[in-house]
Amino acid sequence: MPSSKRNANEWYALISDAITTSDPFLSNFKITRIHHLLSQALLDAVGPEAGANFHSWAVWGSRKAGVTIRQEDKDQASRDATIVAGIVGALVGVAVGWGMASWMNWSLVGSLAAWISIGLVTGGYCGYRLAGYTRSSAARIILKGNRIVLDDIGRESARYLDYVGKLVPGENSERLFAEFVAGFRPGPTEENGQDLLRRAFELYEAARRSDDPKTQHECNYFANCLAVLHEHIRLQPYINQSLPFLIRKCVTQRLMTYSVGEKTLAVHEAVPPLGADNFPPTLVQIDSAELEEFLHGPDGWDRARGRLQDTKANDWTKIRERMGYIVNLFRTRHLATEVMASPYSAEQLEWIGNGNRPGRPW
Repeated sequence: MPSSKRNANEWYALISDAITTSDPFLSNFKITRIHHLLSQALLDAVGPEAGANFHSWAVWGSRKAGVTIRQEDKDQASRDATIVAGIVGALVGVAVGWGMASWMNWSLVGSLAAWISIGLVTGGYCGYRLAGYTRSSAARIILKGNRIVLDDIGRESARYLDYVGKLVPGENSERLFAEFVAGFRPGPTEENGQDLLRRAFELYEAARRSDDPKTQHECNYFANCLAVLHEHIRLQPYINQSLPFLIRKCVTQRLMTYSVGEKTLAVHEAVPPLGADNFPPTLVQIDSAELEEFLHGPDGWDRARGRLQDTKANDWTKIRERMGYIVNLFRTRHLATEVMASPYSAEQLEWIGNGNRPGRPW
């Protein structure tokens, strides 16, 4: 069935099936597929000329989540943790060896050699075991977060698509849209409210109703930023749990890579521009006072103030660093066709839709 023809209950059924599938691999594949279907349906509803929507981006976040859920990054994590912990152990061995040589009147060279070797082996082994444990734990936590995002934002997208589907050409849509908006839980995200999501969908609606490209792009871009902020506030506890304190910066530096289409990016590197300009022409200057405040006000989320070279993240558990990277990533690639592309082949999507794991490559 074409995505744009599904009603809210049909979307709800798809979402419920995806998040309750017991096979974690298949659950993630289903979630990624539904984000893609919702992305395409929103593109049809709002207008493809308005640019990417939240689900266009969620596709690639979900596909990256699948790498950890399937623990395909476990070998690299184990190598990195073994090396880092081995170095730390060796440094501890230097201190212990020096102290023991002074206290026991041992040979300094012999004491250092012995304790450095002990520290290197012990630290490396502990690092290896810690990496195995943390990746297994992270797989469970990230799957839970993967499900939460679809269950929360996906259902609101389904309601919005249902509203658009009920519109009759020439009919005043104000009443129907007011009914839709009334369905959001009031309050901030931190208190289980949906104020950020409500505003995001008001902006999608503003983009749908506008014929001005700049207005469409600013509204859709701002909506995406608000939706992802809502998501990251909700996921903050899970992100903290999935990255133990001692290795957060190491994981950010070594493992936090992801793909958008065929392009692989890394969060510890600055967001790269797509061409000669940092942003699409319609997003170089921001006309919306509300969006300008969101990005560059006293509590603005764009820490780099539009300077892409200052966008890299050092610790992914810090929401300010995550959002500073994300708002610039979204802005640079708002009109990029690869963002709105399918994460899988047509055959793979069919396999997933039929309840099967798709064939490789993933």
